Amino acid sequence: MESNSQNSGRDEVREQLVQAARQVFVRFGYKKTALDDIAREARKGKSTIYYYFKSKDDIFKAVIDAEAEIRAKTIDDQISTIDDPQQKLKTYIYVRMLTLQKVGNYYEAIKNDLLDNLYFVNSLRTNHFDAEINLVKELLLEGIEKEVYTIQNPELTAKTIVTLLQGFEVPLILKNLSDEELQKSVDEMLNILFFGIVAKK
Repeated sequence: MESNSQNSGRDEVREQLVQAARQVFVRFGYKKTALDDIAREARKGKSTIYYYFKSKDDIFKAVIDAEAEIRAKTIDDQISTIDDPQQKLKTYIYVRMLTLQKVGNYYEAIKNDLLDNLYFVNSLRTNHFDAEINLVKELLLEGIEKEVYTIQNPELTAKTIVTLLQGFEVPLILKNLSDEELQKSVDEMLNILFFGIVAKK
């Protein structure tokens, strides 16, 4: 029977490999990364990688899972204590955009068509889209309940917002905006979302 300390040690080594792989995949991209690169970054032998992971695909999936968890926790930590529906939606969008810059491998798996052949990518994309729509819908329903929003179809509105956000992702990421610049871009987007572009008479 294995002791708890042995299991803990194995978990620690696996985590070291995942964190090293995160850095290497961001640096070289999935296609150009070799297991030797990950082993070198982690200061482990390649045989150690094969002990924990069957292939490069397998360790990349572990990286994506880790970054998805980081993204979800970061967003939840920021919005869970906010009561005002508009502020909560605004914070969600801001943190969502900011977090994408910090989970580059997750973002690549969502957006890069060259990764379509990976066994887990299509389900990841579907789950990502559906989960985001459900979260935005929950935020909208909360606003409707508090009589902040007047929305006839929360599901359709949530899909529209998520689609709009996805359209903003690439230019925001490519421009490598500062936190302040990102905040201004999100504010402008939300002004259009909340108040429209028609002059009030």
